[in-house]
Amino acid sequence: MKRHWVLILSGWLLAGNAFGQDALPFTRIDRNPVTSAFAGAGAAYSGTAAYGAFGNAAMLPFFGRTLEAAVSYQRWSPGLALSNNVSAGVAYKLTPQIGLALGYSLGSGASYDVYEGPGEPSGVFYPKNHVIAFGVGVGITEQLSLGANIRYARDVPSPAQVIGGVSADLFAAFQPMESLRFTAGLSTLGTRVAETWKQPASLKAAVDWGLSLEEVHALNLMADADYYFSGHFSAAAGFQYAFRQLLFVRAGLRLAPEDCVIPAHLALGLGFHYHGIGLDLSFLTASQTLANTLNIGLQYSF
Repeated sequence: MKRHWVLILSGWLLAGNAFGQDALPFTRIDRNPVTSAFAGAGAAYSGTAAYGAFGNAAMLPFFGRTLEAAVSYQRWSPGLALSNNVSAGVAYKLTPQIGLALGYSLGSGASYDVYEGPGEPSGVFYPKNHVIAFGVGVGITEQLSLGANIRYARDVPSPAQVIGGVSADLFAAFQPMESLRFTAGLSTLGTRVAETWKQPASLKAAVDWGLSLEEVHALNLMADADYYFSGHFSAAAGFQYAFRQLLFVRAGLRLAPEDCVIPAHLALGLGFHYHGIGLDLSFLTASQTLANTLNIGLQYSF
């Protein structure tokens, strides 16, 4: 009986209720230490591409380099349902109009004892989840692009439970001038899970505006909004200041209900980039669920 309740509790925490009533909620986690510092904003930001397979592939044609590869470690929600997420992504511009992206993430939850019967431990179980994603972005004109992602997510919260599903992102992006971008589309539109739970799909819209002063100072301001098909609404605003494209200071604020798949929080971030190599860090706070979430990553681009 003890084993029965341990398994139910673990599955409950790791399969979704720690984030709301959504299936496979970890698919909405931002694994990029650059954009996670914007607290849910950044869907229209074109300064990074390696994790494009997890989000908005319509921005790939606007990425200014040929290739970007990145790896990151994320300590997600350590105060509630700790998950250690290791992620990798790569984006490549086949042509100036076509970009491809591939990403993989492995999440590991806190271990727990498994019991065969009352007071009879049979071992230790380590919950895990996996996400693999592929994205493509195509420039229709110099100002307009379309992007699509497809991902497969698999959650193993207990020895007796495996949950999996496929989802997709469909976006359009419009850049009327180099400093201004708009995007809108569907995020995480996927199959039902276990015949009852739905994946956390939403209708998303975002804007990013940038300003550069004599190649010394650069500023980005951004805003995103999501309407989730579960009935929730969220909004986020982000900020980035760059000095000579070497030192980056970032911040963001997300407004959302506590039972939304990603609740309200404040994000802070720093980055240091030199000759195509980047080190980025984000930290989430001001949230009972996500307080002290840390994300650190390395990237290389040319």
